[in-house]
Amino acid sequence: MSCLDVIKNFNPADLSYDSRNIKEGFVFFAYKGANADGNDYVEDVLKKGRVLVVSQRDFSDSRCIRVDDVKECMGKAADWFFGYPSKKLNVVGITGTNGKTTTTYLLKGIFDNSEVVGTIGYTIKDKLFKLKNTTPESIDLHRIFAEIYKNGSRWAFCEVSSHAVSLNRIAGIEFKLKVFTNISQDHLDFYKTMENYAKAKLSFFNKGDYKVVNIDDEYGKLLIDERAITYGFDSGAFIRPDEFEYSLDGIKARLKVGGRTMEIHSPLIGRYNIYNIMAAVGVAVFFGVDFAKIEEAIAKNRGAKGRLEFYRHDGVYAVVDYAHTDDAMKNVLEALNGVKKGRIITVFGAGGDRDRLKRPRMGRVAESLSDLVVITSDNPRSEDPERIIEDILGGIEDKKKVIVEPDRFEAIKKALKIAQKNDIVAILGKGHEDYQILKDKTIHFDDAEVVKKLWGLA
Repeated sequence: MSCLDVIKNFNPADLSYDSRNIKEGFVFFAYKGANADGNDYVEDVLKKGRVLVVSQRDFSDSRCIRVDDVKECMGKAADWFFGYPSKKLNVVGITGTNGKTTTTYLLKGIFDNSEVVGTIGYTIKDKLFKLKNTTPESIDLHRIFAEIYKNGSRWAFCEVSSHAVSLNRIAGIEFKLKVFTNISQDHLDFYKTMENYAKAKLSFFNKGDYKVVNIDDEYGKLLIDERAITYGFDSGAFIRPDEFEYSLDGIKARLKVGGRTMEIHSPLIGRYNIYNIMAAVGVAVFFGVDFAKIEEAIAKNRGAKGRLEFYRHDGVYAVVDYAHTDDAMKNVLEALNGVKKGRIITVFGAGGDRDRLKRPRMGRVAESLSDLVVITSDNPRSEDPERIIEDILGGIEDKKKVIVEPDRFEAIKKALKIAQKNDIVAILGKGHEDYQILKDKTIHFDDAEVVKKLWGLA
């Protein structure tokens, strides 16, 4: 009898992978996570009475069943328990280092009755609910899809992180379409090498999948087949810009879409947002959305919170963005350099307990694309903020361009005070986040709130 058959016969009241949530009639999925091993809590769970435990270990209790892959069983069980929601919805999975969030929000603007699931959280009828991870565990994901369907939405645009693929958080999900944006260095604290990281991203795609693929990316080229809608600046791309220009007012572009033409006017800026727009167009074209509707939706869409979020005061611009890798910073700062009328002052830090190798690279990017750099803290977590800053400084040659201020509030305050008319203050790394994780506590901190408070815009 399969794992799913056993669970069906048990007729569970609910499913959980957190032993603290287990009650009478629950199924508990015990597996080893990053910080705890669910198998260590099996004895406590069994004291709850009528329960079923699924584990890769052998337990003598008859209420425990052993399986080869707990995550796979959990995903299939959740799919069944919540009524096969991903099969009822049109679920689109979007993976890549950069662009996932903006692309999902562009798509939410194009498709009626649609929701997003990702870095910022998930939406239900324009209400936003936060998530611990970009892509939650399969039980949570199936539960969210069931809620989305119950509330009348029929489209779900879901960010799929590399961790979600490697840790099988997407087990049991049926994706109608998959999207590949790009791959650049990130998460090497987990993957150790770029090869491992790229392999994880690419393993999201299976033979026979319908997909939308950025073919300007070297890894994207590996995904080209007869079921791929391609996009990029490459002359062979199905969707490509024929003409384009961008300024602080936004993007104007003429896209070639097969043998047809689409006129794009978007309030988003920068070359990399042309990529995000093309990815969204690819999805819309796959599902047969009318060109006029796509053009109208893109013209109105300002993207996601914390993604090139602009503020202006006395002729000075402030931009809040989530860019927290060297490649993402490069994209943002190149976009700003392409439209600037004054200087660029960049405020940023790097996350603690994360990939240390990217810190000097981030420093090099900031130095090369900024007139002044203010290095501060991001989410230092358990690390000494001064140590993180030293790692960043290791990539900077001209220290005269640098101000070091570990206190993030004070760093933003100094940058805004230094800025003159037409200067752009780019505040990078946290974007939509409204918290800062310190060594012994998490505090409320929102870059956009700080800007508005300091400029009297709140």
